[in-house]
Amino acid sequence: MLSYQHVYHAGNRADLLKHAVLCNVLNTLVKDKQPIFYVETHAARGLYDLSSKEAQKGAEYPEGIGQLWNLKRTPPLLAPHLDEVKKVNPGDKLQFYPGSPKIAGSILRKTDRMAFFELHPQEIAHLETNFKDDDRVQIRKADGYRGALSLAPRGKEQMVVLIDPSYETMDDLEALVDWVPRALRRWPNAIIMIWLPLFKDNREDEFGAYLADLAPGGISGARWPDDPDSRSALAGTAMISYRIPQKAVEDSAKIADICETLWAQQG
Repeated sequence: MLSYQHVYHAGNRADLLKHAVLCNVLNTLVKDKQPIFYVETHAARGLYDLSSKEAQKGAEYPEGIGQLWNLKRTPPLLAPHLDEVKKVNPGDKLQFYPGSPKIAGSILRKTDRMAFFELHPQEIAHLETNFKDDDRVQIRKADGYRGALSLAPRGKEQMVVLIDPSYETMDDLEALVDWVPRALRRWPNAIIMIWLPLFKDNREDEFGAYLADLAPGGISGARWPDDPDSRSALAGTAMISYRIPQKAVEDSAKIADICETLWAQQG
């Protein structure tokens, strides 16, 4: 697990869908007066320099945020995500990409709370630097699954939990299958959002179907054109979001459709 660093993949197609859905859900929630407690089990560093040697080595962002950045007309449902990217890139050049912690920190209000879990020593060092002046945030070097279950919302807080593991091995899938039912019981009113990779061999089918039936919510998934020269096992990306507002369910599905259309144009 500690070998994974998202900087090699930052701003890719999976991030595009995942973060567009996250922006939509959080922007919907902050319209209400109810305070929010936002938690991430696998936070990573929160902000990525796309000019770094790591990001350049992976070079996945041109097909993700790079395509959205260069569109002459931004699809309205992707505009909030693009706005968050522009906030960390004040000029015309795309250099930085905000991860989900940074996006949440931008959208959430001064009265909301955040808790981020991360185990990788290099990632957590960056995370602490990126949020050193934000007193809304608790950063914990701990296993996100165990650590998150120790937390609870205060009073009338709406809890929102994002799970974005690396899925490096089948053990990662099994750990999530074990954890999600426990989390749903632990927080009966929490919104839980899970990023799910879609593989070329469809290994996630049974796993995804199981997760989809655990609680009401929405599934938004999109696939990109097959590249026979690619060594990646991924064929697409999806978000499973429990207990989000119905409008967000509908918007998430539309976001996935928009992404799939954009990627088909690339192909």
